[in-house]
Amino acid sequence: MKSREWRALLFMPRDVPGAVQMVRYYLRLRRDHPHQGKHNPLQKLAYTGVIVLGALAVLTGLAVYKPTQLGWLTALFGGFQAARYWHFWIVWLFVGFTIAHIILVFVVDPASLRAMLTGWYRGRFPSHD
Repeated sequence: MKSREWRALLFMPRDVPGAVQMVRYYLRLRRDHPHQGKHNPLQKLAYTGVIVLGALAVLTGLAVYKPTQLGWLTALFGGFQAARYWHFWIVWLFVGFTIAHIILVFVVDPASLRAMLTGWYRGRFPSHD
C-alpha cells in the first residue's frame, strides 16, 4: 500500500467521458480504441464498483447474521427482509462481474487467461498509442 498504485484503479468523475467512449467501443459504435492509460476508465469503474459491492456484501451480511445485536445496521438497509434482498442481489452482481470479466478476457486478450493460470504471458500486449 506504500506505492499508492491502487489509486490508478479508482474511478473518478473525470473518467466518465472515457468510460462512455469505452462502452461505445465495446458495443462497436466506435471504430478506434479510445486512448487510455494503464487502465481504461471502464476497468476503473468496474474495480471501484466491486470494492463498493464487497463492502456492501459484508455490511448486509452482518445485518442479516446479527439483526438483534446490529439492529441499527439492519434498519439502515430497510429491515431484516430488505437486508436479505440487498445481500442476495449484491451476490448476483458479483456473479455478473465475474462472468463479464471472463468474457472480456476472451474478447480482448485470450492469452492473458493462460497467464492468469500459469503466470506465463506469451501473447502481445496491445498497443493503444
